[in-house]
Amino acid sequence: MQYNYQATILFTMLNLNWVALKKKLDCSKSSRVLFFLLLSAFSTTAFSQNSGSVQLSNYYNQELIYNDTSLHTVWKPFILNDTVHAPSPGTWFQRKFFHDHLVHVNQPDYNLYIDAVFDECIGKSSRSPQTPLLNTRGFEMKGNVGDKFYFETAFYENQARFGGYIDSFIRQTTVIPGQGGFKNSGNGKNFDFSSSEARLVYLPNKHFSFDLGYGKNFIGDGYRSVLLSDWSYNYPYFKATVNFGKFQYNAMWSQYISERSKASNNHEGFFRKWAQTFLLDWKATNHLSVSLFETVIWPDQDSMNNIRSKDISPWLASPVMFLHGNKSPSGLTNNDIAGANISYRILKSAHLYAQLALDNLKSGNSWQSRYAAQAGIRSSNLFGVQHLNVLLEGNMARPYMYSTNSLNTNYAHENQPLADPFGANFKEGLLVAEYAYKSWRFRLEGFIAQYGADASDSLNYGQNIFKPISTRTVSDNTSIGQGLSTNVHFADAKISYVLNPATNMRIEAGFTYRTENSKKFHYTDKIFYIGVRVSFRKIFYDF
Repeated sequence: MQYNYQATILFTMLNLNWVALKKKLDCSKSSRVLFFLLLSAFSTTAFSQNSGSVQLSNYYNQELIYNDTSLHTVWKPFILNDTVHAPSPGTWFQRKFFHDHLVHVNQPDYNLYIDAVFDECIGKSSRSPQTPLLNTRGFEMKGNVGDKFYFETAFYENQARFGGYIDSFIRQTTVIPGQGGFKNSGNGKNFDFSSSEARLVYLPNKHFSFDLGYGKNFIGDGYRSVLLSDWSYNYPYFKATVNFGKFQYNAMWSQYISERSKASNNHEGFFRKWAQTFLLDWKATNHLSVSLFETVIWPDQDSMNNIRSKDISPWLASPVMFLHGNKSPSGLTNNDIAGANISYRILKSAHLYAQLALDNLKSGNSWQSRYAAQAGIRSSNLFGVQHLNVLLEGNMARPYMYSTNSLNTNYAHENQPLADPFGANFKEGLLVAEYAYKSWRFRLEGFIAQYGADASDSLNYGQNIFKPISTRTVSDNTSIGQGLSTNVHFADAKISYVLNPATNMRIEAGFTYRTENSKKFHYTDKIFYIGVRVSFRKIFYDF
């Protein structure tokens, strides 16, 4: 086995990342074991492979992947073949600031990229007297060892103040949207929070791949997903993928946090739950892709919420879709959600797509009829204009969809939905348009949504997926928007100038307009910001 100083650097950085994560988050023993396996596997086996280059897909290369008819694009992110970039000309400062990664080690056996990350933004919110700002420092590291291993890790330390509607969300849910928990500083006006992620992907041959990490996953071809989205925070997972002919089979085991509050019985950590997630994707033709989906949520604690009593069944290890237990050993009913995803290429660069998620299907408008659906169209190079990408999408979920009678089995993680951010009992239509011209990037997003809110905590009309179904207010027929009918209008525009395409370092300015109206309240917020940003990570405030 070949060993050199880059292996020592990578192992040390991953280990420091995990230590920092444990200090910020209350992590279970099982999560620690998962990360120990990740670190140990890499440090003992990675640096013995052959040359090659692979990379992870991200949101910014969607235009590229959707023009490749051979790819299975439903489960993201996934591994792409890539070529090693040739060194850029100029002085060291010119190369590192405008063209390259901060550290780029290019050897016959491996590639290593390390970058310092910073987000420095300041703005103005019409609904908040305080000045919104963001101060992020961190690092990102990624690379590959031949064509068998891909690795990445990142850590971000943040201090922030947010615009009105985002600040209200944070104080109500006790989490930063998509970024986990926080602690208050500066008389409760500032939020101090960190985020961490890591993954190791092993590709032994063209038929198998294994992905072990702490991060996010996304299932679908749209902007949102009613199956599994990347809206909530990172979580530990292990995913195995098998490719055979036109079929791809994915099985993932993951662990979610049931709620952010400490376990009340012994303060040993957060209440948690386990999930099995399966996806069978069939590339029927170069135009048509059809997928079957299933996810099963298992409680980690017993029915008495005893955190010391693990409610684990051997069925949790099943790698076969639709082959698992219905109840935990203590008698809790698991949350089983099935669904499908379909995508059809109507033109060279245009796709129709749709999703259906089923929690329970009954005839008529019974409250027991719980399902969600999505339909949309996406097109790159629209009207023949290079790098003009447009997506038009509609989403809906029936009342009480994704809910159960326990936080240990509902479809959520760290006080945030695992599907659409609106939860359930909603319908929305959204538009996303992006255009790139040389170093300029333009992005416009807008949506109109309607949901049925609860006028008081004692009511449950089915939008809040964290309330038990047994507390439902409606006992017979239900309809989308029942309860306190609330309309949300959202528009967001961004313009940026990219200084370094390798790290996505850019000067960026943005403006967000949001209204939320019902018979009981009317909120309007206008937020403007400008700053210098680095990295390709997605941060969501569109809800």
